[in-house]
Amino acid sequence: MKKWIWTIIVVVIVALIGGYAYSSHRSMQSQYDTAMADGKSAIQDKKYSEAETDFQNALRHKSNDKTAQAYLNQTQSLVSAESNLQNGHFDVAKSDYNEAKNANNGSSVLVKRAKDGLKNLKTVQLKADTYQQIYDSALTQNRAQQYTASNSTLDRIFNDAEAKQAPYSTVYNKAVDLRSANNKAIKNGGDGTPSDKVTASNSSSSSASSSSASANSNSSSVTGLTDAEKKEAKNYKGKNEYTVGKDRKEINGKTITAKQIQEGRNLITASGLEEGSFSDQDIRDGLIAAHKAGMTYAQYLQKNYK
Repeated sequence: MKKWIWTIIVVVIVALIGGYAYSSHRSMQSQYDTAMADGKSAIQDKKYSEAETDFQNALRHKSNDKTAQAYLNQTQSLVSAESNLQNGHFDVAKSDYNEAKNANNGSSVLVKRAKDGLKNLKTVQLKADTYQQIYDSALTQNRAQQYTASNSTLDRIFNDAEAKQAPYSTVYNKAVDLRSANNKAIKNGGDGTPSDKVTASNSSSSSASSSSASANSNSSSVTGLTDAEKKEAKNYKGKNEYTVGKDRKEINGKTITAKQIQEGRNLITASGLEEGSFSDQDIRDGLIAAHKAGMTYAQYLQKNYK
């Protein structure tokens, strides 16, 4: 075959290969452009899952593309920020919002939404802190056996419709548990009388006689006692934190130990209850009641506090 014929064949082959490569490049570029356009459109509509898929497709058509990667990372950061905000993970949400806001080669739409998210985060976090402060005050009242007052304080949370929203679920659920513990205590004999009222009542009665004053000083040191408990405190000659008789400190004649009380607290926490809502005497009473009922303390908690 003549040399010029071979030359023509080579030229044709090179042209075909070049044409295929060019056509393939054009097709890849077209698919990349389409995927990026779809992703940007999905961002506008806040369809972030679709946007992530589109930007991943763009990277398959043009790997290591900085723009597609920036859009993907930015979208994922914003999604993560909003998820962490709803779950009450405010510090992580702030970090994610900042990543979305400061992204290079990213979407200006997502930058604006990240800035708005940071502003909203401050408002949400402030309200969450307020709810936490209210809860802490109610918990302090509960520990002082001021159960009715504790419930009144918790109403500041329950009367706010926003408190049920997802970002506040942790403190809201704790408030629900605390209200339940208050109601159980009131039902089981706690009268919720604040300590200042008890003290005032005892002070007025102490003027009747010096012996009566001595008895009342014992009962005034404990808030929220029932009439029966106050009578028992008056007649009890020993001295202890709760001014209660031996029958509320012993099981089968054996004193309930600090170790048993701590084990009780561990079970309270494991049951999903607020451990701080139970005084040591609450736990003693529960252990005694569980023993009398022939059940474990865990079963007692499940029956009476769930």
